[in-house]
Amino acid sequence: MPALALSGIPLPVLTERGLTYTPTLLGEHRRAFSGWLRSSERREVLAYGGNTGPLSQEDARAYRGLIRGEGHVWSFDTTLRSSAFLPPSATTGTVTAGVAGGRYAACLRMEVGSSLTLPTALAAKWTVAYWWKLEGSATWTHYLHRAGHFISDNGREDRVTPNSGALVVDSAGALPGGDVALRNTGGFGGGIGNPGNVALLVDDLVVLPWVAPSSWVVPWYSAGQPFGAPYPYHLATGSALYEPRVVLGRTGQGRAVEWWQGGARVLGQEFDFELQER
Repeated sequence: MPALALSGIPLPVLTERGLTYTPTLLGEHRRAFSGWLRSSERREVLAYGGNTGPLSQEDARAYRGLIRGEGHVWSFDTTLRSSAFLPPSATTGTVTAGVAGGRYAACLRMEVGSSLTLPTALAAKWTVAYWWKLEGSATWTHYLHRAGHFISDNGREDRVTPNSGALVVDSAGALPGGDVALRNTGGFGGGIGNPGNVALLVDDLVVLPWVAPSSWVVPWYSAGQPFGAPYPYHLATGSALYEPRVVLGRTGQGRAVEWWQGGARVLGQEFDFELQER
């Protein structure tokens, strides 16, 4: 078990510096005018502070974004809006949120020939993940799309060609216009493969403006929990905690660091972070 994990994704912690636990008392602990000591404390919440240790620039970007809660998550429990209230820019066909029987709660249902476009305006580096299954199927599949990679399938890294799945990509594997578009084409060719022309169910759609590290692939699939609690909050778990806690993160000062790796000098960074209990 990692010392800390956010939504199931292990967070690197430099053990030499340790992890700090800073309490905040909800209420007051003070003396009355008479001198009597009195307390109106309801409970104590903690802030967990640490340092990541050396990371490559790409990994540091990803962990900074994860801690801060950048990007969007669509749970589709009741609406087509994201955790940050981003609505779709276009839909075609029959697209319905709040359908019972999702991977975690309710989900999105897309009839054959339908599509959903989200105005995410992503740049060249991005990650899109979601759970999907064809209506009537017994099991859900987790797809993790990363710019410049094949699709990771149920925790198996780079297994499926980029033009597979429900996500629309161009011939170079890029997102047209930087927008995230899902579609249910039906039939045998392309996409998810839907020879029965049945509806597509989608749950826990995650859109991030960076490329997720390969080290995230297995724990993300294995976590068995939604991404966020809800996002940008995370469910923090790990051996450094007495019990799982819902936290909101922020990042602090970083420092450039160098090390030797494979006979070459690598310039990366480390940075401080804090996770505050909700």
